[in-house]
Amino acid sequence: MRTSKGWTLIALLAAAVLAAGSPHAETFIITPGHAGCEVRFVSKAPMETVEGKTTQIAGRFDADLSNLAAGVTLSVEVDLASLDTGIALRNHHMCENHLQVEQYPKATFKAGHVLDAPAGGLQPGVETTFRLEGELNLHGVTRPLTAPITAKLREDGGLEVATTFDVGLSDFSIPRPKFLVMKLDEVQHVSVRLVALPAGDTKAAEPAGSASDG
Repeated sequence: MRTSKGWTLIALLAAAVLAAGSPHAETFIITPGHAGCEVRFVSKAPMETVEGKTTQIAGRFDADLSNLAAGVTLSVEVDLASLDTGIALRNHHMCENHLQVEQYPKATFKAGHVLDAPAGGLQPGVETTFRLEGELNLHGVTRPLTAPITAKLREDGGLEVATTFDVGLSDFSIPRPKFLVMKLDEVQHVSVRLVALPAGDTKAAEPAGSASDG
């Protein structure tokens, strides 16, 4: 049986280990409307391919870029009502009848666990790949999602991130559009490009602009 002195020694050693490995976190901000940000979905249904996209993405990323294995805190939010398929009537049907954006206006992804973390973390100008484990909330349903990430730390201190993954409509209780102005496959192929700027950067604090989705 360990004495109180023994437990104290163990606690001190544990604290020392945690302190030695604790990350020096940096904060990055994703601003809606940034020209470098885009969420795009592609649906290939019989006789028709539908694409939708938006730059209305907000978020925050906290991590020690030199030690991603220590964990990260990521929160990304997409304004679903801003998704544009190129046809106004199709947009209306998608938002009102299927995504039901009045009730579920946002899609969110929150993550905190890095898989296959690169040794040495992120280096300026070098593309690095790893996987990010988190949860996707869409249409009122939350499901686990592990996303393959390509990230690059820019010379100006900004962070570029890209990923692709599939979303099954039935997994999120989304009625599948298949009549008249819109036909969608059950599986949507989603691609995401993000630019996150250091929290102290004045550009990161600017309000959403009128950047084109093109």
